Amino acid sequence: MQKTHHRYVYYLKYFGPGAVIACMTIGAGDIVLAPRIGAWAIPFYSALWIITFAMITKALTAYLATRYSLLSGEHIMTLFSRVRPHGWINILSLIIGFALLPFMIATFLTILGNVLTLFTGTGDFIIWGVGLGLAIAIFGLLSSYKIIEKIQLVFVIFLSVGAIIAVAVVHPDWLAMLKGLFTPQIPQVASWVTAEDITTVPVMLQLAAIYGTMHGAYADFTAYISWWRLRVQEKKVELKSEIMTGVKVDLTVSFLIVAIFMTAFLAAGVVILGKNHLVPNGVDLISQQQSIYAIISPLVGNYIYPIAMVGVIAGSIYAGMDATPRMIKAWVDPLSARVQKISFKRFQLYILLYLLFVSVPLMFIQKPIILMTIYLLLTGVFGMWLLGWGALWANQKQLPKEQRLGKAKFALFVLNNIVVTVFIVLIFVYL
Repeated sequence: MQKTHHRYVYYLKYFGPGAVIACMTIGAGDIVLAPRIGAWAIPFYSALWIITFAMITKALTAYLATRYSLLSGEHIMTLFSRVRPHGWINILSLIIGFALLPFMIATFLTILGNVLTLFTGTGDFIIWGVGLGLAIAIFGLLSSYKIIEKIQLVFVIFLSVGAIIAVAVVHPDWLAMLKGLFTPQIPQVASWVTAEDITTVPVMLQLAAIYGTMHGAYADFTAYISWWRLRVQEKKVELKSEIMTGVKVDLTVSFLIVAIFMTAFLAAGVVILGKNHLVPNGVDLISQQQSIYAIISPLVGNYIYPIAMVGVIAGSIYAGMDATPRMIKAWVDPLSARVQKISFKRFQLYILLYLLFVSVPLMFIQKPIILMTIYLLLTGVFGMWLLGWGALWANQKQLPKEQRLGKAKFALFVLNNIVVTVFIVLIFVYL
């Protein structure tokens, strides 16, 4: 038993790329969307199952795509670029990415600016968001992935401990929570809710947003694969290797951390926000959550929470400074030898300038939830669904026979993709 324990601890050294993705999603999506849906969804805890569903299905898809990339020695997007007509998957990813990524960046900047405006009592959220966003972008350009990984590991540890404390303090109905985690159902909007961006948006779309934000979207896992390829120096990895076990550990730990965090905040949304008829809404998506921490201590709620929120949201944007250009470069490199020759730092500068230029006007719409939902639906749900089928094809048709999935594992991944397909169909049925 002692030997097995040390073996699992040993593999924790591979926990890194998953930590970055975890903090990116915890920073904006989870803190906003989880308590929000917990506040308005009835019966209480009836939306919890989407966290379990996303954790299982997205983890399997992420592993399958990473598995192909490490065993073959090439990024899965390079393989996709050879699918006839050549390059269409990568080109479609680029079009969707350039069209939708500014929506998410605008949401991040809006939330960050709103945090500073609310808790300093001065300034305009757009000026705060853009100003600090520029500062983070410059810092990101001067940093390396190794620095990002270490900083994000600190964020993950801090947020995980905070999530556990939050659950303990709010005293939720543990039995109802357990039931909610494993009972698929479509919740209803509580009668007291009047917020337009809740009452007019179909419930299944709001559940889809939770699914999409859970541990990242299709584009995020493109960067995740690139980070793993950096760790193995873009070389082929053996099937029965320590690295492949490390990928499993990295994904398992990071998905569990995000799931615990989302569950804690959804429960806090039920017990503290919903029962007091409070719901994050409009541009202000974070001040209501202050009451969650105020229960722990006035000091925590009034001082530590604002500082933590700035750090967490800024950390998400900071990680995105590396993740976003890396995912886009993975899409475009197979299509252009000229782009391949451009250094990552130079390419990063071009992408960040574009995103800031396009994202700032979107902040004036002042509908961050709508912007976030559109992005998460298309990339976090549809994108992951397509990646799931594409990764299954890649593993079974493009790898040597000895590296392909066995019958039982193949059946598991087929079932996983079918279940996600049914989920997407239900989204359209209940529009």
